[in-house]
Amino acid sequence: MDIMQAKLTVIEAGKKLVETGLIARTWGNVSCRISDTEFVITPSGRSYEDLTPDEIVKVKIDDLSYEGDVKPSSEKGVHASAYKLRPDCNFVIHTHQLNASVVSTMGKDMPVESAMHASVLGKVVPLASYGMPSTKKLKMGVYTAIEQYPQSKAVIMSNHGAVCMGGDYNEAFFIAQTLEDACNVYILKEYQVPNIDKPVCYSSIRDGEKLILSGDDGSSVECPMDGALDKDNFAMAALHRDIYAARSDVNAIVQSATPDILRAGQKCGRKLKPLLDDFAQIAGINVRKARSNDKVVKALKGRNAVFMKNSSVLCCGPDMYDANAIQMVVDKNCKAYLAADAFDAKKYIGKLDCVLMRFIYKQKYSKKKNK
Repeated sequence: MDIMQAKLTVIEAGKKLVETGLIARTWGNVSCRISDTEFVITPSGRSYEDLTPDEIVKVKIDDLSYEGDVKPSSEKGVHASAYKLRPDCNFVIHTHQLNASVVSTMGKDMPVESAMHASVLGKVVPLASYGMPSTKKLKMGVYTAIEQYPQSKAVIMSNHGAVCMGGDYNEAFFIAQTLEDACNVYILKEYQVPNIDKPVCYSSIRDGEKLILSGDDGSSVECPMDGALDKDNFAMAALHRDIYAARSDVNAIVQSATPDILRAGQKCGRKLKPLLDDFAQIAGINVRKARSNDKVVKALKGRNAVFMKNSSVLCCGPDMYDANAIQMVVDKNCKAYLAADAFDAKKYIGKLDCVLMRFIYKQKYSKKKNK
């Protein structure tokens, strides 16, 4: 394919994946083969919504070398593996899509029982062995899975996400959507979304010397960072204010009470451990449960999320965009916890790996914020 057309197609695919929810923020990557020896791929850490052709990077399949100042996705080796082993593969999508990520925590290949799904994916979607993001171990796990299952059009990456391989953009996108449907069917064999009454949730932003507290019941109030508080919002406003006072890095707080979060909060004991690597990176090495409001700040130490006594979660970020991202990964990890528990197949990520991923993420993120 002509290199400019390939770059434009990659950009189009990235935007469509964001629109459909298969990719969020900068999570995941997209590539297109341009010859027997090269492919183009999305850059590392750039938003899909405003990518330009100059930011799409040309990479050699054999040695992963590239030219220019823009760094290609750190998972370029995963894409190269697909192009090396599948001559018919011309487009690759790597996602952290919800249902495939949930299945990735169960420690085994996923049988595809629906004839319709199997006609697209193959009879089995293999599970690649675990490796931390951007590592040779992760790349080799995917390489081995592709090699051992030559009929499969997708690979699930342990505790991570999925790789979907198509002859072109349309096929790869269709494979990603079909995989999500097939994973959902598989999950629902044992797991049903819990039906739990949801409490009113309050979110806030720090705005200079005040905070703006908003409830999902439509309420909204401005509260001073110091001084007296309105009696009607005293408890939540005081809690949010305590968090802001203790954490200069926090400017937005989102309280979430999805059914999966509430049920996981009830079942997980004193803390929820990472089943997914993006949870370990973004939320923290675990999410603790505070026994009371006055224990929340302490439970948040070194982390970006905490379970409240009522099992809702407070997610804290430098802005609302990041706080919502933390909520997304916490909700996904909660669903993974509940589904894997239903299958009696939880495969947690090791504590050392969690600590290392969290450290690397914080270092990279702080550098981006300080640019």
